[in-house]
Amino acid sequence: MSYKDFVNDFRKGITRDVLFFYGAEDYLMEWSLDQIIAKYVDEEWRSLDVKYLDGNTVNAYEIMGEARAFSMFSEKRVVIVRNYLPLYKKAGDPGSEELLDFAGEKQGTSVLVFVLESRYSDDLTSYGKKLAKAASGYEFARLEKADLRSFINKRIHNGGKIISRRDLDFLIDASGYYNKESGYDLTRLDADLAKIVKACEDDTVDALIIEDLLIGDNDRFAFNLVDAVVSGNRSKALEIAETIIREEDGAIAVTALLIKQFEIMYDALELEREGYSIAQMAKKTGVNEYRFKRAYQAAGAYSLSRLKELLIHLYNIERDMKRGDIDKDVALELFSITAASRR
Repeated sequence: MSYKDFVNDFRKGITRDVLFFYGAEDYLMEWSLDQIIAKYVDEEWRSLDVKYLDGNTVNAYEIMGEARAFSMFSEKRVVIVRNYLPLYKKAGDPGSEELLDFAGEKQGTSVLVFVLESRYSDDLTSYGKKLAKAASGYEFARLEKADLRSFINKRIHNGGKIISRRDLDFLIDASGYYNKESGYDLTRLDADLAKIVKACEDDTVDALIIEDLLIGDNDRFAFNLVDAVVSGNRSKALEIAETIIREEDGAIAVTALLIKQFEIMYDALELEREGYSIAQMAKKTGVNEYRFKRAYQAAGAYSLSRLKELLIHLYNIERDMKRGDIDKDVALELFSITAASRR
């Protein structure tokens, strides 16, 4: 079952006494725990009637003992077990099988919630799958796009701002939320939205402020340098390279980003030949759609053979930088000039 299933079940009052939360979104799991605690435990008694257990050290009998204890002053006790070891590692716990039977029973005196944090979401064991069936298991996966739009809109509106549909989609692309290689989640997005709202002087959140706050300096330098190279503007390319050296001392980091961007450009031309759309290309390569669009637009100025030459040149530059065979700043300047000179 999903996060939406939990919300619906909880609103209807049909959630069971033993729950198991797991998946990619810690933010949603923590929100759901807050709802459970708010429902069953009065705020003044939470130090007594909310019990947190460390899953790395607690055993099954201790968990069941806490769940059987009566509440002191609240409707029910809430017992939260975070990262119970057998859920993500092959670990011996003599009472773990008995705990599976316990998880399917009505408790009455407490709500027992097992939480497996997102960092272990790929490590769910066969025991974890059994617990998800024995208890009420809810997978807190990444939000679908419609729900993500609603999440963003709500926070921007709560901050007294508005955002257009176009800029909202740009924000999602720029964040990299759907990039399969990304660790960007709702917790980070929520923090970034707070910064965007605070920094926005007008009533409307637009692409400029999104790009300014979501795209890192090194990424921005890499994008701008690629644009200058693609346009054949040698003076602009050199100016950007010198800014990187002077302000960020980021020649090595930006070179790595340049390599990544030119690799995406090369992939874009190959996939375009096969008839893929931009969205399909981004999904197939697992690249942030914003980054892919920038690369796709730049790739149109090159042939595959020329992109291959530039990539080999960049690979050699990075190797020589790391070996100390060439000064990193000089190397970046030379690449910027030569790449912009011949396309």
